[in-house]
Amino acid sequence: MQTIEQTAAPAAATPTAPAKPIRKVSFGKVPKKKEETKTAYPVFDDPATGDQVKAIAARIKKRAEEMEALDGAQETDKAELKMFVAPFYYRTNAGKLNPPSSIAIPSSEGEVLVTFQNRYKKLESEAPLVPILGDAIGDYVRQSFNITIKGDDLPAGKEQEIVDAVTELLEKHGAAVAMEVQEALMPVPTFHVTRLSKFTPEQNLAIDRIWPVVAMVKTKGRGK
Repeated sequence: MQTIEQTAAPAAATPTAPAKPIRKVSFGKVPKKKEETKTAYPVFDDPATGDQVKAIAARIKKRAEEMEALDGAQETDKAELKMFVAPFYYRTNAGKLNPPSSIAIPSSEGEVLVTFQNRYKKLESEAPLVPILGDAIGDYVRQSFNITIKGDDLPAGKEQEIVDAVTELLEKHGAAVAMEVQEALMPVPTFHVTRLSKFTPEQNLAIDRIWPVVAMVKTKGRGK
């Protein structure tokens, strides 16, 4: 008798669910932030003073690194010293109407003072103080503000009219003393670039002697 072997038919493959796409927000024409790169500037190469200038630059670079480390350590120590001394200051001066402003700390290197000035950092809300001061908070806390009018942003030709109107309003309320005016001569926005194409190097140096440009010496991010 002939035996016929039957093989099972292969199981149908289970369809794989399509991958769920990542939801991404389209920012349209909003430009992406460019990676910061080291800008290439003209390299100083005056043969007459090159060695001297490079030596000065090297000293500045080295000191900047040393001072940065020293400043960080100094600020950390000052904050820690205040933290330790503050409880003593408040205990020692409790109940005094005219307390001394400082606590003296003798050290092997000489005396150090921790001074508690009548100055406070800006507080955005009184809420954190309410549990401490309670209903008396209005006796100790007041609102302080400054309103600044940027003269450069006033409509051209309307500056005097606006200043006169503001002055008149303050005088009407007996508050003219609240207005503080600071004025100076400033270059037009295009002066800094225009001067390079309009004036000779000698003229620009002469201008600098009268009206110095702000020049900063940067050491961070410039490598070796």
